[in-house]
Amino acid sequence: MINEAILHIRMVPGAIPPSVGMVSVNSQVGGPETLLAWLELQLALPVGQFHKADRVTEYVTALKRIEKGRITQSLNTDCWATASDLLQRRDELLLAGWDEKDSESLPPLVRDLAVAANGFNFVFPSETTRLQRVLNALADGQQLPRHQCILYAPIEDWPAVWRKVLEQLNVNSPPIPLTAAPAETSLNKSQSIALSNDDISLELDESFRYLHCRSNTTAVEFVTAALSDNLELLKETVIYCEDSNLAARLDAAFARAGLPTMGAKFQSCAHPVLQVLTLSLAICWEPVDPQVLLDFLNLPVSPLSGAVASKLAKALSEQPGLGSQEWEDTLNEICSPENDPEGVQKKKIEDWLLCERKRQGELMPCRFIRKRCDLVVKWATARSILMDEAEVDLKQALMTAANQATLLGKLVESLGASITKPQLARLIEESLGSGIQSQAFIESSGGPVLVRSLAEIHHPCKRLVWLGLATEELSVCNWSTSQIRDLKAAGVDLDDGSRILKAMRSAEARGFCQVSDAVLAILVPGDHQKRWHPLWLAMREKLPEDLIDNPIVIEDLISAGETETCAPFRFDCHEQQIRLPQPARPLWSVPNELLQDREQVSASELQDRLACPLKWTFKYQARLKESTICQLPDNFLLKGKFCHSVLERVFGNVRGRPAVEEAVRAVCETFDDRLALDAAPLAQPIRHMEKQGLRKELENATRTLIQTMENGNYHFAGLEVALNGTALGKQLIGSIDCLVTREEGDEAVIDFKYAGKNKFHDLIEQGRAVQLATYAFGRAGATGRFPAVAYLILCDSLVYTPSESSVMPENDSSVIPGMAIQTVWENFVNAIENSERWLTGAVPIPARPLQLPAQWPDGSELVLKSDLKGDESQEVCKYCDYRVLCGQKGLS
Repeated sequence: MINEAILHIRMVPGAIPPSVGMVSVNSQVGGPETLLAWLELQLALPVGQFHKADRVTEYVTALKRIEKGRITQSLNTDCWATASDLLQRRDELLLAGWDEKDSESLPPLVRDLAVAANGFNFVFPSETTRLQRVLNALADGQQLPRHQCILYAPIEDWPAVWRKVLEQLNVNSPPIPLTAAPAETSLNKSQSIALSNDDISLELDESFRYLHCRSNTTAVEFVTAALSDNLELLKETVIYCEDSNLAARLDAAFARAGLPTMGAKFQSCAHPVLQVLTLSLAICWEPVDPQVLLDFLNLPVSPLSGAVASKLAKALSEQPGLGSQEWEDTLNEICSPENDPEGVQKKKIEDWLLCERKRQGELMPCRFIRKRCDLVVKWATARSILMDEAEVDLKQALMTAANQATLLGKLVESLGASITKPQLARLIEESLGSGIQSQAFIESSGGPVLVRSLAEIHHPCKRLVWLGLATEELSVCNWSTSQIRDLKAAGVDLDDGSRILKAMRSAEARGFCQVSDAVLAILVPGDHQKRWHPLWLAMREKLPEDLIDNPIVIEDLISAGETETCAPFRFDCHEQQIRLPQPARPLWSVPNELLQDREQVSASELQDRLACPLKWTFKYQARLKESTICQLPDNFLLKGKFCHSVLERVFGNVRGRPAVEEAVRAVCETFDDRLALDAAPLAQPIRHMEKQGLRKELENATRTLIQTMENGNYHFAGLEVALNGTALGKQLIGSIDCLVTREEGDEAVIDFKYAGKNKFHDLIEQGRAVQLATYAFGRAGATGRFPAVAYLILCDSLVYTPSESSVMPENDSSVIPGMAIQTVWENFVNAIENSERWLTGAVPIPARPLQLPAQWPDGSELVLKSDLKGDESQEVCKYCDYRVLCGQKGLS
């Protein structure tokens, strides 16, 4: 029976749990927190659970008692960051022996901290307070059980308060570190370098392999293959990888190869449940950023039902702004008595989306933030209770989200009545911490041991895989040299960082020296952006220059099939037939019974029908839909839609023709009123100059439109005028952007386009303006004659119209020689009717943009270009959702 506790204690923080299958009775390995927890357990000194933020919040209250000090301005500017930094400094001072008493010999900053602590009752204990409780318990006669505290750093290197505690323990020295590898091997020499940095030449052999790789994928696949070569040694292998994401990828590779997994864990704030708190607060600033709102609506786990969130997201993708016409129409549909008889959905939408807001730059009331946090807590807690017990991960994520929201609410309330947006962002970051710990695979018996530091290698092992030879930067000392000197003179012995660094390097060297057989050191691409690990740097300097200048690259070994070069880390090469991605297919065979002509046609549908029958089939026959994850429109589409909507609001119900300046004033007022509602991305402060530019463009375009109407004596007949007629024997649907008329009955169709003056100039000049022709034909069915036609290019304030048109632009160069619009329509109809054998199943369905121009039917040049330049694509392909299906676009 083992009665004596064995404690292996280092100055380096972090506990080292026993590996799977290892027997560990009454023995603990770790840093100061491991020893302190053991002492508190033996002396019955329990410590309640609290977050670091609780201590920072408490310290804020103490610091605010300082009326005029060096920290006052910093505290007013960024209360949380200042308090967090000063709390860390206070903890260091207390451990170093400071009694929190004021003295003229102390640095001014420390004197401020003394004022803050004077008479203040700290509820949440510091490490020093906990250590003092241990000392008091021992002084009162309490006894510790039999134990050995093997101390891996001299007592004199420990902080002053820790020294007092260690003097009460049965402290023993650790064994002198020795090299575990056989003499004269490269591994033995590298271990000697790690221990003493002796001037030793390091020629590599089978005991030490050093490789480069060009990608992380190669690294994990190579390690997996190398370890698969000798399964008996797996349990004797340690994998050192600081990058938790890379370790998780390696674990996944092990699982695919059937190897025991390591149980790699990684922290992430990216879990969708954790985003609810952040996003619900981000939409509390106006103008609401539609991307933030869309991210909230697209969350897979959300306070809103999936159907409701999907409908609102769809409305946002059409008109990106909370409060747009699309949004209001969708909201009315969702909350109608038929769809929401009890008002449940309406209440949820009001709570989460239609909340109180503050403008960018204003202070946010803390009471309101607390209310939002409580909303998240209520939702996450209720949702977790309803979850099935089998969904452990999601239940845990929900409870973590509730805890984070609770913490944030407390933090915000402690800082006063209101805070700024940057201050809120800092508090959110503190509340979220490192997120949720995820573990894709469990730690399996018989597998390698994963460590994030060489100091974690406490037991002998045969092989070490060192994946990633760089390391993160150490935290710098908080104190200046003069402050440390003054504090030492006052009896406060602060560490300038050298003692903890010495302890860390000693622990890492001890761990490295536990390896007895072989080390595989792999430099991964991310190492170049960090600093070399100090132990590796010491070894690297002893390597031959040719190995440093021309390292062995894993990809080159694989290409050459040199499987023995890295022995004992061997690997096998296998050839696999690569399955090619979808090839470009110009012709598609579809049974004719699956094809059926439509009963309606539109301008865009007819254009697709001639330009690419395959796109038409996918869209109108197969009815394939794009992703259900909505996205905001791109910049040009957003500007074009918004300009259309403004012009429609101003002139949609106008009959007659307003004066130029009156029209411009109305358009500018509507622009200002509707921008944050219908095109909110442009209303964000960061896009102020872009917004002003668009406003000027629309102002100029309005002048051009009204002046052109005056020149031709036209009046508004309507905007977004619905087509009502037949074409190709089917109902013609669609709407005309702008219809103007004269008193004698002459009409003109004006189609608004945001940009592309060269494109639309060419369409008229080359007789390819088929969209205008379709609109003109639609009106001809109602009036008995074809109207005049024109394009209004909004961003350039240009009107383009064919020659002999009754539309009269100011600039003569805007009147373009071209065929009559009736002729364009007739050519368009003939081309469609003579190219539709595919619709009957007589021939395969063509993807005409993938065919050679010589294979196109007559008339295709109306909608296709045979002289594409460079990477230019056909117009029908630019906004097509099916380019991966037809093979035009490869899978990324």
